Amino acid sequence: MDNNVLIAGVDGASWNFLMPWINDGELPALKRLLGSGSSGDLKTVVPPLSSAAWISMVTGKNPGKHGIYEYLDESGRLLTSKSVKSEKVWNVLSQHGKRCCIVGVPLTYPVEAINGYMVSGVLTPHNEKVYSYPSEIMSLLRKYDYRISVEYEKNDPLIPDQQNVIERRDHFLKEIYYAMERKYLALKELMNERWDFFMFVFTETTYVKDLFWDKKEVVLEFYKKFDSYLDDLIKTYSAKNPDPYIFVVSDHGFSASPKRSFNFRVWMNNEKILEDKRTMLQKIVPKVYKRLIKIKLSKLLFLLPRPKIVRESFQRRIVQSSGIYYKYPGIFIDKSGMKEDEYEGLRDKIIPRLREMRDPANNSKIFQIVEKRESVYSGENSKFAPDVVVIPMSNYANVFSYESDKLVEDIKLYLPGRHFSDMFGIFLAYGGSIRKGKLSGVSILDIFPTVLHILGIPIAKDVDGKVLTGIFKQNSGLSKQEVTYATEKYYANLSEKDRIRNLLKRIKT
Repeated sequence: MDNNVLIAGVDGASWNFLMPWINDGELPALKRLLGSGSSGDLKTVVPPLSSAAWISMVTGKNPGKHGIYEYLDESGRLLTSKSVKSEKVWNVLSQHGKRCCIVGVPLTYPVEAINGYMVSGVLTPHNEKVYSYPSEIMSLLRKYDYRISVEYEKNDPLIPDQQNVIERRDHFLKEIYYAMERKYLALKELMNERWDFFMFVFTETTYVKDLFWDKKEVVLEFYKKFDSYLDDLIKTYSAKNPDPYIFVVSDHGFSASPKRSFNFRVWMNNEKILEDKRTMLQKIVPKVYKRLIKIKLSKLLFLLPRPKIVRESFQRRIVQSSGIYYKYPGIFIDKSGMKEDEYEGLRDKIIPRLREMRDPANNSKIFQIVEKRESVYSGENSKFAPDVVVIPMSNYANVFSYESDKLVEDIKLYLPGRHFSDMFGIFLAYGGSIRKGKLSGVSILDIFPTVLHILGIPIAKDVDGKVLTGIFKQNSGLSKQEVTYATEKYYANLSEKDRIRNLLKRIKT
């Protein structure tokens, strides 16, 4: 029988967070898998955001190739699956007649026509009535009252009113439990078929840490429920798909919300590299807003959809009014009218100074990554990346603000948990010819080519990841199997006749 693969995605998980509970026997399913499989830290991409990370996992390519760096485009609109510039694993497998089921992977809306089923994930519009392929799957999802995500605010799923959310976090905890349960029930039914590749992502694991990072007992109880669901889903899948290769992976790590902020606007002003080109209106409005926001009624007004959109658009124009500015994950430089040696000289001035930057209050290092973009990214979409990539240490938040004149200062974020700086998630492989032991140097980019290798599909030469040959037992079929490559055009130009032939072959077996 041909190999099959199951990927269980856990949003925002790290071993240093989970291992104490695993060692204490609180998470028996993960403990059993760890005791029998290969595991290690999974290094994510820059930036460590779910959108960039999950897409990097399913394409095997860095953001410079697939083009996803965050959640929004330059106009502030949500990105969609059409924003992804590379083929995903389910595209390649479908073209080779492999049957796929994809559930809850972020940035898969609108869904694609694949050889199997797809249910979109985070960033699906809250009022969307059909978010599955084929559309007939919606009847199954409605039967279980399936929830794509927990809606803190319908008008802004990414940046809700954090004070309101944290004040109602016990209510939202019930919603998070319910959403995870509904997904679990739907997954069980979807698994009652024969699949070559099945991938699902539980994003609820991030929501609970966002809200309850300061109450680890609450997070533990939630993970115990997740662990029981994971155990049952693996058993359910294995009953219909014998001897699967199982991967448990996360997109990035997680930590407490930062306590200090670094203001790039102040730093650039101090370094005399910032030219303030704001209009008089742009200078006055933030000061007026800062006073109005202290008034409760005015605060509610600014949280309404239209005023909020207008303010955010206005804020973007203020930030970008200068020829150089900071926007996560780095510094953007307007090169127009600038000679190449001036541009490189500016970057060569910025980088060493930021690398050496210490918090004057405690001498702590502020940044963990400060690099030229070409040192981090490759590919035609690298041009959309920051000119200087800057990722802070987990205790710091990067800002570009005219509302404060302090370089580094204390901040109070309402949500206790955050993950914008956590570069290592979890990797666990189990089953088939997988050996037992620890593995180092695993990248999120390696999942894609490893899955193709297991399923006997050639890998495009422009894939950045590598096949994780170290997870296979010595002298096993997969350890001996040659890693095969094909040009990207091989996938794109696979004829309709070949696709039908592959599909018929799969049906016969």
